[in-house]
Amino acid sequence: MVYFGELAWNGDAGMTRTFESGGIDRENNPFYRKRWTVVAAFLYLWGVVGFFAGTAVLVGPARWVTVGLQQAGFGQKAQDHAMQAVILAFIFGSAGASLWLLRRTIHGGRRARLGIPAACTALALLSLWAWMNPGRMLAAVAGGGNVPASLSTASGARFVFGAYPDEATLRKLKHDGVTAVISLQHPAVLPFEPASIETEKKAARAVGVQFIHAPMLPWVSENQAALEQIRRIAQAGHGVYYVHCGLGRDRTNVVRRMLEGEGVKTALHGSIARASTFADRLAGPPGKHGRAFQRGAIRELEPGVWLIPYPNSSELAGYMEAGQVKEVVLLLDPGDARQKAWLAEARHALSVARVETVSRPLMGRDLPTAREIAAWVRTLPRPVAVVAPRTPYENGDRYRGTEGAGAFMDAYAELASAPSPPAPAARVAAARR
Repeated sequence: MVYFGELAWNGDAGMTRTFESGGIDRENNPFYRKRWTVVAAFLYLWGVVGFFAGTAVLVGPARWVTVGLQQAGFGQKAQDHAMQAVILAFIFGSAGASLWLLRRTIHGGRRARLGIPAACTALALLSLWAWMNPGRMLAAVAGGGNVPASLSTASGARFVFGAYPDEATLRKLKHDGVTAVISLQHPAVLPFEPASIETEKKAARAVGVQFIHAPMLPWVSENQAALEQIRRIAQAGHGVYYVHCGLGRDRTNVVRRMLEGEGVKTALHGSIARASTFADRLAGPPGKHGRAFQRGAIRELEPGVWLIPYPNSSELAGYMEAGQVKEVVLLLDPGDARQKAWLAEARHALSVARVETVSRPLMGRDLPTAREIAAWVRTLPRPVAVVAPRTPYENGDRYRGTEGAGAFMDAYAELASAPSPPAPAARVAAARR
């Protein structure tokens, strides 16, 4: 029995109310007299159990969930929600385990009162020892990978991309010709990146490779300063640069796309995660965060020609900013306030990622304009994404707001049986103007 003010908690009977007279004699119960000690003991147990369990979750289930969802074709938003569920399960699970351990400690003998806290503390200290080398931990989470046998060359600087390198990986990279490492990790990404940045600086000094810090925040920043810093290295630098964030996924793919837009040849380390594509999304199981985007379904009208609804920020970053498409055609209406804001957002985000965008407004069910745009889209290099404000979901219902998408689908279906015409350069240039 553990007391909290007027309430008593019993693991079997639950929470019961106590009274000054009658019932339980609280004043003669040592655990009531020391109720704040009990609260402190619970918080201590929760802290040490949580630290050990959090480390285990990060190395095991967190990695399994993200890798599994990515391989199944789920987008970043679905992965974010899954990780939020994992975190909630961890919080409540560690709290429940700590309450159970507290009860065993209180009601057990001397061995339990000493052994349980000592064992929990030892596990927490073991986790602390492991985090004294964050490179080893992040390398374990990232899944490792082999250093490529050769690196693609370019005029001046050469680049290879991957996940966070521990000291052993840095030594292998140096052996294969890497002269500098560019870290995209940001000290504001708590709690691990500040420590991993410092660890990597020390490892780079020990190995003898240059450490360059170009911090990028995923999702919440334009990262213009970091991208410009790397662009200057590409233009004037010499040697081979290994570029990484944590898991070699979002930030590394954004930088890779930017450099490839500058004409720089790049190579991929075996640990980098492949950017998710629309085809990956369609390969996943149907559901709220499966095949469809937030504002509608994804459709492949012809091989390499995709009709999608306007993506939210996670969908935009996860499926378009890393170079999955060569061109984006925006059917958005600049006369509509919301679509005008979407148009500006997409142009800005994709210009940073060096993805070509073209605005071809399609208002309502304007079939003649839809036919003209559809014929022009068929001349573009593929893969190409055509973005409507909203698209019908998988059930095919054309609800309000999907008129433009419906008109484009019908117009494209009329042309799909005809062979794709060659791309007339003058026509494409005129449309972009």
